[in-house]
Amino acid sequence: MMIEQSLLDRLQALSRSHAMKMREVRRYLHRHPELSGQEYRSTDFLAEIVTDLGLHPKLADDNRGLYVDIGEELQLGRTAIRADIDALPIQSLVQQEYASDTEQVMHACGHDAHSAIAYGVAAILAELARDGFPVNSRVIFQPEEETSRGGLHMIRSGALQGVRSAIALHVDPTRPVGTIGIREGAFTAGCDLFTVEMTGPGGHGARPHLTGDLVGAASQWVTDIYRRVPRAIDARDAVVINVGSFHTGNAPNVVPSNASLSGTLRTLSSESAERAKEMMAEISRAIASIHSCRIDLNFGQHTPPVINDVTVARRLRKAGEEILGEANVREITQPSMGAEDFAFMAQQVPAAMFRLGVAGMDLGSEPLHTPKFDIDESALPIGASVLALAAFQDTADSDSSFNEFPNLNSPRFQ
Repeated sequence: MMIEQSLLDRLQALSRSHAMKMREVRRYLHRHPELSGQEYRSTDFLAEIVTDLGLHPKLADDNRGLYVDIGEELQLGRTAIRADIDALPIQSLVQQEYASDTEQVMHACGHDAHSAIAYGVAAILAELARDGFPVNSRVIFQPEEETSRGGLHMIRSGALQGVRSAIALHVDPTRPVGTIGIREGAFTAGCDLFTVEMTGPGGHGARPHLTGDLVGAASQWVTDIYRRVPRAIDARDAVVINVGSFHTGNAPNVVPSNASLSGTLRTLSSESAERAKEMMAEISRAIASIHSCRIDLNFGQHTPPVINDVTVARRLRKAGEEILGEANVREITQPSMGAEDFAFMAQQVPAAMFRLGVAGMDLGSEPLHTPKFDIDESALPIGASVLALAAFQDTADSDSSFNEFPNLNSPRFQ
């Protein structure tokens, strides 16, 4: 479907008219962050402001997270726009009046911006629906993204029932405001959490020949995992392994009897993940034999990779080009090795997400997950415009019964 310039102008005018409210929403959430699993106040706040738009939100299970439908439900199914709402356990160093008021908690990943943008999308689409445009969308505000539990939580709560496709974005401090990044296929890596428990005979530090060697075993395990696992995988298929926690012993004159490690394994394919896990198990058996200890390697929560559906990604690209111009829609050449639990929704319906530039002249260049992370808020209406247009295109392209746009020259649109 070709987008009429009058419709595009109308959508962008609506985005500008809601820009101030989007900023207010973002700043409220930034000032009052909540950790994964604790997003009750954020949910209540979002439900209230969505209700003020004349919409009827549905709370997810446990009253954490919500979703709201906009426009007339059509047989083809709704397009879902997903945003996340949780914060991180980081002490804020943001020097702004809207800085976090909660010790050791801040929105260091931009979920406050995602939620504000999704609110803007709801506001834009609600007005377009009242104007008579074919809107058939659902906006999802999801908790627990940082722990990769929220996607499944919302799916269990019915957020994808009647949904035919899903779209999302993530703020990107490496891209300037006014640009977006998009790619088809692999967008983010899959991630597996792992733990390692080592046990063996401990004893006096003066007589190590009568004990095991858990410090040596744990150290060798890390070294061998870092060295051997990547070499067991095709070098063209990225694998990133990280040990983030390493603990053994409590006294300098004791040979410890246990060691604990934990970390993440990130891959772009299930085949690489399985091969890496096999190599990690093989290394564990070998080191256990050498050091006469027991090693229990366990894999916990798995987050699959986000695979951008080609058709949905191209719809996002087209929307970005309509809003920003072709030159400002940049190709992402390599997938991110970070994990993103939008992947659970992307396993259920065709889905895609893009990167939204938030780096301005003064704000927006600090890396994600750092104490000074902030954004240039002029990116908010841009993100809302792209998502709203992509959602609208999906409905209008699929609704063969829709033949005419409303008359935008009517006084009610002026």
